[in-house]
Amino acid sequence: MLIRVRFESAKRRLLAFTADLLILAGLCGLIAWAWGLSEGALYQYVQRAQFARDVAGDGAGAEMQQATPAPPPRLDSAPSLTTEVEASRPRLPSLHALFTRDPQLIGELDAPEIGLSVMIRDGVDDVTLRRAAGHLPSSALPGESGNFVLLGHRDTFFRPLRDIHRGNLLRIRTRGGQFTYVVESFEVTGPESVRFDSGPAPSATLVTCFPFTYIGPAPRRFVVHARLMAAVK
Repeated sequence: MLIRVRFESAKRRLLAFTADLLILAGLCGLIAWAWGLSEGALYQYVQRAQFARDVAGDGAGAEMQQATPAPPPRLDSAPSLTTEVEASRPRLPSLHALFTRDPQLIGELDAPEIGLSVMIRDGVDDVTLRRAAGHLPSSALPGESGNFVLLGHRDTFFRPLRDIHRGNLLRIRTRGGQFTYVVESFEVTGPESVRFDSGPAPSATLVTCFPFTYIGPAPRRFVVHARLMAAVK
């Protein structure tokens, strides 16, 4: 009888310990998720303010533009897009980096008809996609001949794309001017089937994961195709 009582007591302690561990793991996951969201929100707020001052002409914009590396040669496809737009584990960034001008910042994307507004950063690495919409470095820059390709997370910055329609406008502002693209089509495809227009005409492609409400790594990609309609430099 004594052995049975001790066994039941040990079992209860083990269950209580396991429950505490699960609660702790859940809290850690919640903190990491909240930090990931707050990191992106903080980056967007600070860089939007800095960018507005640069465009207004405080002299810092030219310095930042010189510091931005030139993009490598253009590509007409990106088979490596299987994982870039999926959520990644948040890592604690340098707070100093969040509060200073980002030399990799390209500009700002607005699609007022669907409530999309996000800063654009050069690169498609984990840090970039947590903070901004990422410009594929091998693609054109806004207004250039070729395809300007942006990637973004479906559960944060690019979530409004679920309401996109043909004819919607995508307004992109950089330190070099303002560029307006009009949406011509959109499609759902597999991650290995994403292809970009390689023609000389200025165009834009936005890529995110699909379905938008999927739990876990989404199996497909939502791709928006647009063409340049107007440019003011």
